[in-house]
Amino acid sequence: MKKNKKFDGVKMKWDIQQQISEEFASVSDEEARRIQMAKVIKGPILGPFCKEVSSVKKASSK
Repeated sequence: MKKNKKFDGVKMKWDIQQQISEEFASVSDEEARRIQMAKVIKGPILGPFCKEVSSVKKASSK
């Protein structure tokens, strides 16, 4: 017997992909990547990680 789910991860993923697709429909792939990366860098979770990786790359290239 199937239970009604309160949380459906597959539906949530589908909805988010649809939102992103609509958001970047009129933008080139290159511009969409640039915008998405800017959002990631400003984010509280991956932002500090990206900054650290960037600083390590700069230091190792010197």
